[in-house]
Amino acid sequence: MLYGGIMKIQSLSYVLIETTDLQEWANYAQNVVGLMKNESLSDENNLYLRMDEKSFRFHISTGEAKRYVAAGFDLNDQESFEQAKIELSEANVSFKNFTDEMTQARQVTDGISLQDPAGNALEISYGALDDKEPFLSPQDIKGFITKGLGFGHVVFAAPDLEVAHSFYINVLGFGDSDYMNFPMGPAPDAPEVKLNFMHCNNPRHHTVALYESPIPPSGLIHTMVEVNDIDEVGRGLDRAMQNNVHISSSLGRHSNDMMVSFYMQTPSGFDLEFGYDGWQVDWSTFTKQESKMPSFWGHAFSPPEN
Repeated sequence: MLYGGIMKIQSLSYVLIETTDLQEWANYAQNVVGLMKNESLSDENNLYLRMDEKSFRFHISTGEAKRYVAAGFDLNDQESFEQAKIELSEANVSFKNFTDEMTQARQVTDGISLQDPAGNALEISYGALDDKEPFLSPQDIKGFITKGLGFGHVVFAAPDLEVAHSFYINVLGFGDSDYMNFPMGPAPDAPEVKLNFMHCNNPRHHTVALYESPIPPSGLIHTMVEVNDIDEVGRGLDRAMQNNVHISSSLGRHSNDMMVSFYMQTPSGFDLEFGYDGWQVDWSTFTKQESKMPSFWGHAFSPPEN
């Protein structure tokens, strides 16, 4: 069995972001991350960014703050979508149907918006459109790992980890990948860091993780993109440093999903993990794990000075 519940969420489809400086995001996305601007969808108030055949994976819009807005998850078809709405209603979870304007902006057939118990904004949709033009990275990245896996993962803050975790497992139908519990520092009385990592209906080790903490001002802990070559990670790190982007975590390899990655701050305040070689799991033979350390090596975290 791939995951815990009935709802058949396939993957993370997109992330919506707000900014007060659209050009700052355009420079960062194209010159550092290597994403492609969708010229036909973007305008003076909206930046649509591609990383594969889809019309977009990141949508940044101008607003009054620099913050995460919502994460979009996709379903296979209308039948799965209608079943998802039934299940949400039976679980007494409120949701709103997309307007025609929202459907057009998300480049999907239909969708709904909702919140998890921690207040993190989510969207569920189906029928995401492909773009007619081929993906060409402005940094000559040969490819991002997305096919059948979605664009990556998101890590949300959850003040009540148990309640939020139950929602993703028992309502949204995610399955447990592993649980991480480790001290925040070397002191004997250092507080523990607690995270739950969960997968949906694809082999990516986790599509959503929950970190036990208050929701930060940016609205998100981090999101992740995965490239198809270790050298692309090195070149990405070079570009980040050359463009004076804050490196939130040094290069390292995680102990749970095996990802070799570094973390850098985005213009909206949350982090972006830029990685390679994430574990693609056969869930039919997998047993939930517990990790006592976040990484085998590296990943020395460094908060921004301001």
